[in-house]
Amino acid sequence: MKKNILFIIVFALLSSVFATLYLYDIGQKNKSMSQQVKVVVASQKIEQGKIITNSMLKETTVPKQYVQPKYISSIKNFYIDNKPAYISVISFEEGEQITSSKVSYIVSGFGLSNTIPNDKKAITLVFNYQEVNGIITSGSKVDLISVAEYENKNHNYEEASCVISQNVLVLAVGNDIIGSVNNKNNDEQQHVSVNVPVTLAVSIQEAQKIFLAQEKGILKLVLRPTADDKIEDTKIVKINNIYENAISNTKNQSNSQSYFQMQKKQKELNEIMKKYSQK
Repeated sequence: MKKNILFIIVFALLSSVFATLYLYDIGQKNKSMSQQVKVVVASQKIEQGKIITNSMLKETTVPKQYVQPKYISSIKNFYIDNKPAYISVISFEEGEQITSSKVSYIVSGFGLSNTIPNDKKAITLVFNYQEVNGIITSGSKVDLISVAEYENKNHNYEEASCVISQNVLVLAVGNDIIGSVNNKNNDEQQHVSVNVPVTLAVSIQEAQKIFLAQEKGILKLVLRPTADDKIEDTKIVKINNIYENAISNTKNQSNSQSYFQMQKKQKELNEIMKKYSQK
């Protein structure tokens, strides 16, 4: 009888101890989950490739369980010597936590390779200075349109335009590289009345289409609004869609050349003249 009573007492004590430990563990977990952690979030929508400044950020607190990996706890961490030191690798929505894995340190010595998004490649196209001056800048988003002449199934040559790439990030325009600070006045003086290289971040499939279109016709840039990242379903526009009575030109190699062929030959001639005039 005494043994049974002793056993009951010991069991009750152990149960009490385990219950106390269990409740303590739950209390610690609840305390940990309710702990507030300071993080930096976007105070507005931040576009991909933008230099991150104080006005784009704000500090706030969130429960510990909602803190993102590699979070940043202070706006001061985005500055070095009181100058912005990071650019956005992706776009951030308002209120989204800024993490170190989604921003890139501005290192001018590494050039453009340091600014290319992970899933993109960089290509460079050349445009007339007047087409991009004051319109297209590093960090802009653009669409690319190809205007070309091709032979249809009736062996007539038609002119058409086609959107071949949309929402493309501009990494550089001339010497104006995204994430860097340049003297744009000097850059403009350097390129007045000449061609300007424009470097774009594209997928490898986009690069193939763009280079092919460049060889066969003319490429044009269309500037997108800052917050516009919509991909539209577009169709080829033929000259007959604009001018109802337009008649496709029949190709006759012996007596005429298309506008695009003449333009290409003129470009080649200019390059040759430029080459030999420098000797």
